[in-house]
Amino acid sequence: MADQEKQIQQLEQRATTAEKQIEQLTKQLSGGKPGGNMEPRLRELLKLMEEDRVECESIRSQRNELKEENERLRKQVGKQDYRIQHLLKTIAELEAKK
Repeated sequence: MADQEKQIQQLEQRATTAEKQIEQLTKQLSGGKPGGNMEPRLRELLKLMEEDRVECESIRSQRNELKEENERLRKQVGKQDYRIQHLLKTIAELEAKK
């Protein structure tokens, strides 16, 4: 889980960086500063940002599914522990009667 959180943070940081770069490049384009054709670079950054967002959503979805599964398993373990305690108690009572 910690690894997924770290991945999500890294992806969000990359997306933020890409957004800042896009903003800077857009300002360069609108300012008419010489620097070559920036449109292909902007498109590349937008594509990378979208890929990161898709990956981030996928990781979040997996994390949420794992949290739900973890909760179900915890409940199941709790029920089994309860049953085991009562079975052991019953066995102890039966052995004490012998």
